Amino acid sequence: MLKEILWREIESLPPSQLETLLDFVKFLRFKQQQTSETTFLAQRTPGLDAGTVWVSDDFSEPLPDSFWFGDDVDHESAS
Repeated sequence: MLKEILWREIESLPPSQLETLLDFVKFLRFKQQQTSETTFLAQRTPGLDAGTVWVSDDFSEPLPDSFWFGDDVDHESAS
């Protein structure tokens, strides 16, 4: 029933709107394909790379002035 209503509406559209409708249908198909691929890619196995990354113990510590200003800057006058 829905397809019959849709066909009647499509048949009443002028050619310029038919082109727009075709673009929209192509967009919907593309979006559906992307969603299917994303769903496939999102299936991951946790823990495969466990232990391959480490974070330094001082990760959250502030960086020294030499990082921001360089070693050759007078830190007293830069403040």
